[in-house]
Amino acid sequence: MNKYKIIVLLIILFPYVVLAQLNPELIQYKQDINPDTIKQSVEQLQNFGSRYAFNPNRVEVSNYLKNRLEQYGWEAKIDSFYMENFEYPYFSGIINTGWQYNVVADKRGRYAPDTFFVVGAHYDSYAYFDSLTYFHNSPGADDNASSVAAILEIARIFQKHNIQPTKTLRIEFYAAEELGLHGSSIAIQRSHYKFNEHISGMLNCDMIGYKSDPLSPDTVKLIYYDNSQELTDFAEQTTLNYTTLIPNKTTELNQYSDSWSYYSWGRRAIFLQESEFHPLYHTSNDLSTTLNYPYLSKIAELAFSIAYLASTTNTYYPISISEKPIPTHFVLKLNANPVKDNIKFTYITNTHEDPSFQIINQIGKIEITSKLSTYQTNFNKYQIPIHNLKSGIYYLIIENQIEKIVVIK
Repeated sequence: MNKYKIIVLLIILFPYVVLAQLNPELIQYKQDINPDTIKQSVEQLQNFGSRYAFNPNRVEVSNYLKNRLEQYGWEAKIDSFYMENFEYPYFSGIINTGWQYNVVADKRGRYAPDTFFVVGAHYDSYAYFDSLTYFHNSPGADDNASSVAAILEIARIFQKHNIQPTKTLRIEFYAAEELGLHGSSIAIQRSHYKFNEHISGMLNCDMIGYKSDPLSPDTVKLIYYDNSQELTDFAEQTTLNYTTLIPNKTTELNQYSDSWSYYSWGRRAIFLQESEFHPLYHTSNDLSTTLNYPYLSKIAELAFSIAYLASTTNTYYPISISEKPIPTHFVLKLNANPVKDNIKFTYITNTHEDPSFQIINQIGKIEITSKLSTYQTNFNKYQIPIHNLKSGIYYLIIENQIEKIVVIK
């Protein structure tokens, strides 16, 4: 797309972007998407050496993802399935049999916990184009650690800001996608048959981190399906309203990633992908060093924006809210800040529950969590020892209250 076409496009779309009523919370939250955190996650996944579906480390990889999501406060589980007598590569005579491990995590909806918006990506990788080394040498940085890292960042931001969705937001990391979309096929079948869950839509991310020319426009593919016009329009408008990306709607390759499984079962789906296909995908050179992290972070912002609006607002797939939660009154006041050895504060609420608290670091990792009553020193007075925390910035979260804490040693 040349610069003149881009200018014309922006002129055409400008009124729609300007006149849209934007969500101020989303604008605030998405600023915390961190390229360095995303890069760290990509490198940690790359360091497994191989994430090929039948590599012996597949249990370790799935547990790593489950633990990361649990650290961010999500209800996470391993959802396993069995693949038996699977010949791969095809016509090779190599027969594979064994368990595969999807990773599933929910952030329960306050008003409609039985309505789900799914954000998914496959985590397996292979390097078939390098002959048969994919068993042992499949770094898969772009395909598809880039998307897994972006979704982990979504989980972190929801935790950092204690975002409570109205509908249930579900994260799914799929096994064995490279061998035929097996993980996502199992996920939607179990959702349909076993649990009879209502899926309002599915956002799939696959290969979102490569951009060879840093000076070219930042474009993202919105790969769509013929049953998902409303979701496609919503994703396009979200791109225009909340990012600097230029959306490119296409049906190209829409059958080659996990959103196809949801579409095949009649669910609405949309698929985010980098504008320029990575030339080294499915090789041992699909490495973190080949990715453009500012660009990847912009697509992560888009994925977060779609997930946030679809799960916490009625912008997409509105639900009826027949009753509102009981109004509560909170007062959280720090005695001092910065702190050294103890966090001392007053906490007053009109509820009779014993709430839990969390202290998280800047990347959303839980450092301390417990019932608040454990650290009560007097009526409405609390003191939490922090001798094991290093100097830095942390966040104290109680109910819907968040206080930034500066620790100085």
